[in-house]
Amino acid sequence: MRVITFKVDEELLQKLDLYCINNNLDRSEAIRDAIKLYLSCVHHKGRVYRLNSIGENYQNREIRVQEL
Repeated sequence: MRVITFKVDEELLQKLDLYCINNNLDRSEAIRDAIKLYLSCVHHKGRVYRLNSIGENYQNREIRVQEL
């Protein structure tokens, strides 16, 4: 894996650290999970949509989105 650096405000960092403590994760793992979740959503006109799972799409033979 590559190492990256980014800036974050103190309040968000405190929330991240609290989340990590409560869920027994390290920062990197929590950030990776958050990025994966964010990228699994499709942003369209200010709304967030999530693509159905591959299995659902295959079964329905179509691609659908679900508003979160």
